[in-house]
Amino acid sequence: MVETLCTSGSVKNKAGANVSTTTTNDPTIMTRFINQAEGQFIADTGVNWINIYSTMDADFKQAIERAVSAFAAIDVINYDQEAVGTNQAINRINVLLDQYERGVRAMKEAKIYKGFGGSAITT
Repeated sequence: MVETLCTSGSVKNKAGANVSTTTTNDPTIMTRFINQAEGQFIADTGVNWINIYSTMDADFKQAIERAVSAFAAIDVINYDQEAVGTNQAINRINVLLDQYERGVRAMKEAKIYKGFGGSAITT
């Protein structure tokens, strides 16, 4: 799969200093974390943002990238919490979860996907 909703660079920035280079230097691991975060964002918002990404306004892309990169960064930190330090890892994860949840809530409530030709996922 490809990275659509965020880049590995944005994930590295969100994860912060002293994270495991095993994850940040391995494109396969980073892509897996990003793809999983993208899938979670789609599931949590109920909209397949990847399908409408090319039609989206740059500002909304930034909002989505902020949320998805935060969620992927949690996996980077969790991969080796000792590299960061347990207390520091917990603090970072709490901040990242807040960013992710705010992003999900904003994109769900705004229902902006309709303007870009998207629709809610139905079961």
